[in-house]
Amino acid sequence: MKKLFALFLLSAFVFACSSDAEDAEFTGNEVEMEMIPGAVNGNQTTGTLLIRERKGGAAQVEITLNGVINNANHPVHLHFGSLADDGNIATLLNPIEERDGVGKSSTILNELENGSTISYSDLLTFDGSIKIHFEASGPMKDEILGSTNIGLNADQNSAYLSGEKSITICNSDY
Repeated sequence: MKKLFALFLLSAFVFACSSDAEDAEFTGNEVEMEMIPGAVNGNQTTGTLLIRERKGGAAQVEITLNGVINNANHPVHLHFGSLADDGNIATLLNPIEERDGVGKSSTILNELENGSTISYSDLLTFDGSIKIHFEASGPMKDEILGSTNIGLNADQNSAYLSGEKSITICNSDY
């Protein structure tokens, strides 16, 4: 019984330390928003976008997407402009990968493809949008599984979430 109790205490300590270590990487500043659902071949997705400020000022962009297919791997792009603008890609984020029925992506973002730096606070005022594409190349590369406006455009999301506006295809050019 003592060994079981000691094992329980050790497990609790290890869990607390790993949580504290992860929390130590972040400032506590974060913004979360609902992803605008996408639909491809009758498959509808839902999810969230979380932008967290890391110590040092970089942004960590985390996406959770429900409704992805098994073993999915979907490209994620940060675009210039709002969803209505269909702007060029500012940078690639790590792809959505299905794990235990849920798609996840996490990217530490501090630079765009053109070499300009971007911080957490810059991202909060960025004129941009994030789009999750069905595939990286092929006939469905511009089909969108989920998206959201960010920064200056975040206030436009309600029209997409309510169904007043919709996005179905995307510009995948740089």
